[in-house]
Amino acid sequence: MKKNQLEPKYGLSVATAMVIGIVVGIGIFFKAEAILKASSLNPKVAILAWVLGGAITILAGLTAAELGAAIPETGGLVAYIRRIYGDFAGFMTGWMHVVLYLPGLVAVLAYYTGFFATIFLEIESSPINIAMISVPAFLSVFAINLFMAKSGGRLQTLITAVKIIPLVGLLVFGLLNGTNPTPFNVVQGIGAPFSMSLVFAALVPVMFAYDGWMLACSIGGEIKNPTKNLPKAIIFGLGLIIILYVGLNVALLKTLPANLLAEQGTVGAANLLFGPIATKAIFGGIVISAYGTLNGLTLAAIRFSYTLAIEGHFPMKNHFSEVSKKFDTPLKSGFLIMVISGLYLLAPFVTGMNIDVFADIPVAIIWTFYSFLFIGLIILRKKEPNLVRPYKVPLYPIIPILAAIGGIGITISATVNRPYYMLYSIIIVLLGIPFYKKNK
Repeated sequence: MKKNQLEPKYGLSVATAMVIGIVVGIGIFFKAEAILKASSLNPKVAILAWVLGGAITILAGLTAAELGAAIPETGGLVAYIRRIYGDFAGFMTGWMHVVLYLPGLVAVLAYYTGFFATIFLEIESSPINIAMISVPAFLSVFAINLFMAKSGGRLQTLITAVKIIPLVGLLVFGLLNGTNPTPFNVVQGIGAPFSMSLVFAALVPVMFAYDGWMLACSIGGEIKNPTKNLPKAIIFGLGLIIILYVGLNVALLKTLPANLLAEQGTVGAANLLFGPIATKAIFGGIVISAYGTLNGLTLAAIRFSYTLAIEGHFPMKNHFSEVSKKFDTPLKSGFLIMVISGLYLLAPFVTGMNIDVFADIPVAIIWTFYSFLFIGLIILRKKEPNLVRPYKVPLYPIIPILAAIGGIGITISATVNRPYYMLYSIIIVLLGIPFYKKNK
C-alpha cells in the first residue's frame, strides 16, 4: 500500500447502508409537521413536495453515480469538483464541508440523539440532561470511526437495519389501519389552496430530510470494486428511501388530518395507532436513527480535511494528510472535525441558541455546489471524452440538466425563504480563500 493511502475495506452492503443510514435520520420522523406548516396545511402540496424532492434526489443520484464510478477517490464531491473545475474550486468545496456543512450536521445529530433519548427515558429534556447524553454519543462515534474503522462500517450496517423498523411499522400500520377517509383533503377554513409557490416553499425542509446521500461518495477510494458498487449503492439506497418517505407521509395523513398532524407530529400518529407503550418503542427507534445518522456522517466527515491535505491544498498539509498505520484512518483530520463539531454542539448549551440553525444553513448552500456538479458532468464529458466510465447516466444529457435545474430551484427557494442563512453560508465559505495553499 502507498504511503498515506487508505485501502479498500467496505463492500456494497456498507456503502448502501451509508446512503440509507445518513439520509434516514431524524428528518423523516420530525419533518412531517414542519413541511405541512410550510405547505399551509395543504396535504397535496406536502405530498407533492416529498415526491418532487425525491425525484430531484434520484436524478441527482443517477448523475453523481457516473462521477462516483469514473472518479473513485476518497473525498466524493470534493474530488469531482476539483477534477472538473480545478484545484481552487475543489478546495472551496472541501472547505465548505470542513467548517460548515459536516460539523453543523454532526452537531445537530448529536444534540437530537440526546434530546430524543431524554424523551425515551422519560426524563426532563433540560439542557444538562441533553448534554449528558449527546456529548458521550458524540465522543463515541468519533472513537469508533477513528480507532475501529471496520467497526464503524459494521455499526452502520447494523443500525440501518434496526432503524427502519419503526419507519416501516408506522408506514404499514398507518396505511392499513388509518381511519382518516380523506387524507388529501384540505381542512375547511384552515388549509390554503394548492399553489406551486407553496410546493417550492416546502421543498427546502423536504431536502433536509433527503440530504446526505452524496457523503457516501466520500469513501469511494475505500469501497471494494467501486466502479460497480458505488452507483448501485446510490441508486438502490435512494430508491428505497423515496418509497419509504412518500409512503410514510401518506400513512401519517391517513392516521391524522393535516391540521392535527402538524400539531401532534409522528408522536400523535403513533399514539393513535399503537398506544403509549409502542410509542415509547418508536422513540427508541428514533434514538437509534439519530445515532446511526450521526455515525454515518462522522464516518464520512473525518476524511474531508484529509482529502484536501493529501492534495496539498490545506494548512499544515503534511500534518492532516497523515494516515495512522495502526488504525488505517486519518486520525489528525478526524480530530480537526471533532473539534469544530464539538464547538457547534456546545454552542446551544452555552449561548441558548437554537441548534436547528446548524441544520438550516447547510441545506441552503449545499445544493448550490450540487448544481455546479451536475453541470460539471456535461463539462467533463467534453473535457475528458476518453475517461473510463463504467457507468453512464441514462438519457444523457436530459437527466443531468434536470438535476441541475432542480438544484438551482432549491438554491433560489432557500435564498428567497432564508436569505440570512444563505448570506451567512456565503461569508463562511469565502473566509476559506486566504487559507488556500496552491501547489508549486
